[in-house]
Amino acid sequence: MHLAKWYTRIIGIAFIAVVITLISEYLNAGFSPESMHKLFHVLLGVIIVSVCWNREKFWKPLCVANGAFFSYLALFGWLFPDFAGLAAFSLMDTLLHAIVGVSGLAIGLLEKER
Repeated sequence: MHLAKWYTRIIGIAFIAVVITLISEYLNAGFSPESMHKLFHVLLGVIIVSVCWNREKFWKPLCVANGAFFSYLALFGWLFPDFAGLAAFSLMDTLLHAIVGVSGLAIGLLEKER
């Protein structure tokens, strides 16, 4: 399950890295729906890294759960682009959600057990 391990680690680190744009967003616009969106990613990244980093039994379920959730967000973003003016449903975020979601589902569902 090498792909599940690396998906878990890369997603965890990438989500934590969103803290950079979270700080910028908060300094420019204060508390906003976009800062909450970014805070969600950061907190999810911290949970993934702290709980799942070396726990092999979590890797595959995380890929499936994370993949399903972000695939749903991507589908929603494709069906309702720029929904309510939220950046979470902008074209760029919808593409990122699709990549995270589809890759997570593919790895979680298709990768064979060792």
